[in-house]
Amino acid sequence: MEREVYELAYKHALKNAVEHGGKASVGAVMGKVLVERPDLKEKAKEIIPVIKKAVEDVNALPLARQKEEMENFDYSPLRKRERKGLPELPNVRGKVVTRFSPEPGGYIHLGNLRSALVSYLYAEKYGGQFILRFEDTNPAKPKLPYYDAIREDLRAVGIEWDKEVIESDRMDIYYGYARKLIESGGGYVCTCSAEEMRRKRAEKEGCIHRNNAVEENLELWDGMLEGAFGEGGAVLRLKIDPSHPNPALRDPVLFRIVTSVPHPRTGYRYHVYPLYNFACAVEDGLGVTHVLRGKEHQANGEIQRVIQRILGLATPEYVHFGRINVEDKDSSVPMGKRYIRQALREGIIEGWGDVRVPTVRSLLNRGILPETLREFIEEIGPKKSDIHVDMEHIYGINRKKLDERAKRYFFVEEPVELIVEGAPEVEARLPYHPNHLDYGERVYRFREGEHRVYISKKDLPEPGEEVRLMSLYNIRVEETGETVKARYAGDELRGKKIQWVPVIADAIDAEVLHPSGRKMLGVIEWYAQELREGDIVQLERVCFARVRSNQGEKITFYWAHR
Repeated sequence: MEREVYELAYKHALKNAVEHGGKASVGAVMGKVLVERPDLKEKAKEIIPVIKKAVEDVNALPLARQKEEMENFDYSPLRKRERKGLPELPNVRGKVVTRFSPEPGGYIHLGNLRSALVSYLYAEKYGGQFILRFEDTNPAKPKLPYYDAIREDLRAVGIEWDKEVIESDRMDIYYGYARKLIESGGGYVCTCSAEEMRRKRAEKEGCIHRNNAVEENLELWDGMLEGAFGEGGAVLRLKIDPSHPNPALRDPVLFRIVTSVPHPRTGYRYHVYPLYNFACAVEDGLGVTHVLRGKEHQANGEIQRVIQRILGLATPEYVHFGRINVEDKDSSVPMGKRYIRQALREGIIEGWGDVRVPTVRSLLNRGILPETLREFIEEIGPKKSDIHVDMEHIYGINRKKLDERAKRYFFVEEPVELIVEGAPEVEARLPYHPNHLDYGERVYRFREGEHRVYISKKDLPEPGEEVRLMSLYNIRVEETGETVKARYAGDELRGKKIQWVPVIADAIDAEVLHPSGRKMLGVIEWYAQELREGDIVQLERVCFARVRSNQGEKITFYWAHR
């Protein structure tokens, strides 16, 4: 298998290197390998060294040699893989180019992921190109850490892009198209106050600057660029119709002056910034064939089409889908960046990846698998109607996948010591997984006489009640309190089953962080010491959970779901 994986990785490393100036990325190549060979996902950790070796070998080659060797491989099977869950795109003519264009003002949530993944899958379906474009021309919104955070989260769910665009790097391009817009008579510089313009737009009254000569608008535009106006002193507007029924289309602003806030990437290099509709219209008009986004952008689409028509740019096909409303009874913070920012300001959460927020990073931290998110997004696709989804639906998809692979461990919340009298010598053999005996087993041996284990306070039986310690034997409770006393009651399978953790085998302190903010404190069995950060397990009869940290004396988990 190692040779097969190496050859597959080598093939994709060549293509990735050629597309990025001679240097391939291990993450990008890993993503392509797993897309072409999804059966390797369960062996991802094993194949990483092989993929790294292939990438190193490719990166050691000159670019000319990489291009030459690339001709020996066929890349069509991966790029043209069929997707059952996606309907055909409208008006496909030639190469399909899609994009995902986040504002780097926070981590991505499920709504963002839907746009990203649907766009990526369509590019893959048609063997086209997928672009990641950072919309960062509002200098007050972007934060440097979010650029990489978005990249990391996309890669984590298997999304790789063929091209990356950062709009703040392309300001001179936008200035050139703004001049062209003015020269065509489609735009004008307005120096009205914001209050005055709001009043005129509300009353459907045209701005006094609408009829300025082109030469005068160009002179004013040059003045904006040269610093003749302060912040709010002038804007560039699109000339549409001041009496349009839709207020958003009444000569909307396309460029504004911002001098009070530095851009996180370019500082004070620029002070005239395009608004969303202008930058988006230009970028989409320069080669994007299909734009897949929420229907809240439909009014923006009208403005962008006007801009593209005036500038002679191509107009892509717009596919607008409904909103996705996710109900999560576990999460204590609603989906939406403003809610998350408020929780951050108030110190309620530790960060965007906190298990209490419904970001993609949080879901991955909790143990929601990347393939679960992909399956869910592909299932809902670009439906036009709004979708109301309970997180239980996502949990259901994830549960089926985890149930087949997650090792089992006993975890006891709020432990109470149980002393069992009169017990025989016994050996408990607990398989890590009932369907995968090759995973091995945990073995606990008890001598004849008194046995001591921890049980959960919520499982505490009443005096006289008979229960079964799972995979061990039955007991009859005689006395309860800080310590529970019971007597051995045979091996016959009967009574309520409760789990336990041996006291004699150095039980490990454990903590489970729940999305509600609750911390579940308890102990986990001795064998859990082998767990590493990122491992996903089933805490039997409690939940699936992902290891946050293992410090030897204490293991901390993220709650995934039941």
